[in-house]
Amino acid sequence: MKVVFLETVEGSGTMGEVKNVANGYARNFLLPRGLAAPATASLLERAEELAREEERRQRAQDEGAEELASRLRGHALVMAVRVGEQGRLYGSVTSADLAEKAGEILGEELDRRRVLLPEVIRSVGVYSVPLRLSRNVVPDVQVVVVDSEAPEGVEAAAEAMLHVASGAAEEDEAVADQEEPSVEAPSTDGVSESGTSDDAAPAAAESDSS
Repeated sequence: MKVVFLETVEGSGTMGEVKNVANGYARNFLLPRGLAAPATASLLERAEELAREEERRQRAQDEGAEELASRLRGHALVMAVRVGEQGRLYGSVTSADLAEKAGEILGEELDRRRVLLPEVIRSVGVYSVPLRLSRNVVPDVQVVVVDSEAPEGVEAAAEAMLHVASGAAEEDEAVADQEEPSVEAPSTDGVSESGTSDDAAPAAAESDSS
């Protein structure tokens, strides 16, 4: 069924978009909820206007998301947790935990669904986790999971872990640079400026003299 999206539906379509969708999906989900409507002639005429409205809305969302991202930039999310043997946590660090910690930095609540954590964290370490602040703004934030009873203190332990992680990243980059194949210029030893090898010169001379 061809429909015009009246609202943006993540993964399906944006407001004003004209698209063919499965009949069952349209009749059972999109149409009853007012998210889309059949693509009639009159609605098709409005599609461009709806698309422009969606573009303005998305631009405003992205601007707000960029402002949030700038406030998070340079701030690691330090999660102090109880740790057992071999650095394993007694519990785990979840999306909700990270959303709460990010909210403390932002000064406002952050929906846990914006934290794109593939699986819960169960070990101490430094992690890079993306936050979907808007459709087009998805910054990575550093998460440091540290022992809450670290002898040197949580902040000092977190700083040390970040320093080690940063050094390891720089070392990996250096190794990658060294592994890039270098192109050597062909050797010109024994070749005269005219392109004739030195060994061939006497033979050519003998030929001329004969």
